[in-house]
Amino acid sequence: MTIKFKQTTMKTSLRILTAATLLISAIALTTACKKDSSSSSSGSTTNNSAAANLSANGATSDNAFDDALNLAVQTGYANNLSSIVGQKSGSSTLGYKFCATVTASTDGGHFPDTVKVDFGATPGCTGNADGITRSGSITYIFSGKLSAPGTTISATFNNYVVNGYQLGGTYSISNTSTQTAISFTTAVTSGTITYPNDTSYTFSGNKVSSLLIPPSNILDPTTFVFNVTGGYTISNTTTGETLTANVTTPLERKETCAHVDKGIVSFKYTATNISVNGTLDYGDGTCDDSALITIGTFTKTVTLP
Repeated sequence: MTIKFKQTTMKTSLRILTAATLLISAIALTTACKKDSSSSSSGSTTNNSAAANLSANGATSDNAFDDALNLAVQTGYANNLSSIVGQKSGSSTLGYKFCATVTASTDGGHFPDTVKVDFGATPGCTGNADGITRSGSITYIFSGKLSAPGTTISATFNNYVVNGYQLGGTYSISNTSTQTAISFTTAVTSGTITYPNDTSYTFSGNKVSSLLIPPSNILDPTTFVFNVTGGYTISNTTTGETLTANVTTPLERKETCAHVDKGIVSFKYTATNISVNGTLDYGDGTCDDSALITIGTFTKTVTLP
């Protein structure tokens, strides 16, 4: 009887020990899962807000770099610089839309040629037609006439600030037009943008802007409407945040509007253990400064500078 009693007690103890071990293991596993879920969650309000903010900053940066293309187009057509570049040197004031002094120089009437668009020292000046304030200058080097397919244009930023955002890096434009369509391909390489609060981001991207106008209006840049595709990447090296964006519904940009007014950009935001996908919708074609960011059920209307 004593032996049987000891065996029963031992078996009971083993069962209790095994149950306790399983319970502790389950608690530990549950706790670990909860911690892991919390650290990698991409649906929290905090993460969505951070993604929305960087998406808005990406749109602001993309718009600021697009201004370099707008200046090249306006410089080439206004004052007929597209025809005088490579034929003579001279300067003129580009005042009908951009309050800038434009200087074209050439070496013996041969390409490549240099065109400098200068808005003066800070605070610069504000264009009458688009309301954009610019300071500093952009120097363009043309391999040929702006209107000629195959022409490449490199742009250098010299303390150039557009609406308070200072640009840096390499910017290039290529005339990739065909017999049936006029288009320009742009690229930002090793780009930087410094915000008015001194926050800096790295920026790069490649886009194609196709001109959507009747041939009869080709000499009037105020009628230009661009259909834009492509994408860009913006990063904050201090916080480790990165956002990659791609145009999924072509964007519409009018030369008479300071912002993109139509189209959708899809983006992916990443940070430490976080990944968030969303869209930025520029609207229905109305020229305004607002866009709608959507991340799942989270939405935010942003005002773009």
